[in-house]
Amino acid sequence: MENNSIKTVSVIIPTYKNRGGLNKSVDSVLSQNCPNLLEIIVVDDNEPNSEFRKATASIMKQYEDNEFVKYICHEANKNGAAARNTGIKASHGDYIAFLDDDDLFLANKLNKQVAYLDTSNVDAVYCFAQRTGKTVSTKIIEGDGTRDILLLQSNLFTPSLMFRREALETINGFDETFRRHQDYDLMLRFFNAGYSIGCVQEVLIEIGLNEGENIPKGEKLNQLKSFFFEKFTGFIDQEDAKTPGFKKKVYAKHYAGVFLSHIKNGFYRMAFSTFFSFFKYSPLVFCGVVWRSFVVHLKGNA
Repeated sequence: MENNSIKTVSVIIPTYKNRGGLNKSVDSVLSQNCPNLLEIIVVDDNEPNSEFRKATASIMKQYEDNEFVKYICHEANKNGAAARNTGIKASHGDYIAFLDDDDLFLANKLNKQVAYLDTSNVDAVYCFAQRTGKTVSTKIIEGDGTRDILLLQSNLFTPSLMFRREALETINGFDETFRRHQDYDLMLRFFNAGYSIGCVQEVLIEIGLNEGENIPKGEKLNQLKSFFFEKFTGFIDQEDAKTPGFKKKVYAKHYAGVFLSHIKNGFYRMAFSTFFSFFKYSPLVFCGVVWRSFVVHLKGNA
């Protein structure tokens, strides 16, 4: 696709509490040497009178004379989805990227994704990620990733993504009612609207160790999965109508993970209840998840 106009980029960084990496995250964007970078918008989602707000304000003071960095404070704690929406509304870039306050952009992340969008017809692009220097395994997704998301076959980390502004605005950004799975919801609505994604098949972000540290356990995990299927049943049914049996595979895939979590954390009664309820949906898929987990465990202890 020919595009002679120079597209600008806004990078939105929501921050909450103090995980010790905000300045590193901001600096990783400033060090990109990207001529398309228009602005970095840091959205502080801490309570105004909290120690976290004071600490964040102190960190951001070092950027007060930097023309690329904007600092916005919420009047009260909302959530990560709301903070990202605040950033979207305050931004002016043609392309919008996201970064979390404990993650980093690696060299040329922005340049490579801008070049991809400039020369393609897709509406978003993502890249590979690493954690503690090791590449995070993911399936390459190009076009429509609905099925991959529902089957947990993708690692579309929010900081790996860059969108065309008009696509984000059309789907009204993030759904602020979601405390979890807001990234799943965003991408499912993105694909449902007819938009497509591409992939720069390189590791261009570093994911912090805080990723997934607050995953619930026991009954709270059961409730989270119930929430997932309540919110996304429309998307699942839509795919099941195209390929009968898809819904059962999704349930088996998710609840095999729940089963493993219950075993790991000693909730054996819940584990066996989960097994007897969902193994029958797709024994092959269920056993596949358990087997892969077992193999990973063996390799880790080798």
